[in-house]
Amino acid sequence: MMTFLKQFFTACNCHITHQNDESITVELSEQVDRAIMNRPFYWHYKDQLNEKGTPMTVSFYVKDTGQPLRAHEEYISFGSPRFHQLLHYAGQQSLFIRLYEECSSVKPLQLEPWLFVHFLISYEANGKKERIESLALHLISGKIQRDFLTKISDVPFAQTIPSFHYVLSPFITPISGLKRIQKMIMNELNQENHEWAKEAKNKQEKEISLLRSFYKNNSDNSDEYTREKEAIIRRFEPVIRLSVWNGGLLYLSAGRCQSFTDAQSVL
Repeated sequence: MMTFLKQFFTACNCHITHQNDESITVELSEQVDRAIMNRPFYWHYKDQLNEKGTPMTVSFYVKDTGQPLRAHEEYISFGSPRFHQLLHYAGQQSLFIRLYEECSSVKPLQLEPWLFVHFLISYEANGKKERIESLALHLISGKIQRDFLTKISDVPFAQTIPSFHYVLSPFITPISGLKRIQKMIMNELNQENHEWAKEAKNKQEKEISLLRSFYKNNSDNSDEYTREKEAIIRRFEPVIRLSVWNGGLLYLSAGRCQSFTDAQSVL
């Protein structure tokens, strides 16, 4: 979660004033304040007076410190309303990007394509748990890099191909690359411990058994029984959802690509 918050606020041009393992304090940009802080009357008033507003400074805690929260402090976790709000905002702002590494060179410099994707994985039954998986696929070799954003955090990028740079055409198309990454993630999900799903199915069976005993001598209410049974099935049926949050094509120098020594191959 802390990695997500740092990346989100940095990308949105917000100023991070403090950060540790438990919290992050951010001076919001005006655009983000208007979008997430629910202060329409304040910004309308400032707009009417043609005055510059003051964005809020907010502290987000990812761990419970045991202390009561003060003004402009809040907890955030995967699945919380605030997390989904940030996720939705980020998705609106940058569904797909295309960036090129900018190197100081007066000689032709080769850039290689990487497909980078943020996935949202949701584990749903009678509760819901979510996590973000960020992966990058080298569209030349087919290797996958997990800790991609960390490795390129200090890389200067340009939105157009810089002078003296040229790009290699991918051997793997972005669509095919996306399917490869999704297949790898699904294989990993299938190998996880799914005890939570077994527990959900057991709860589902108990609820249906209890419902059946309640309607045992009420044959006139068969339609109502069917509706309630379907509602129980929907509530407890375990499912894992994999969705694409956002992503893009990033073109990196060959030397940068060779530094990713822990990349893994995928078929």
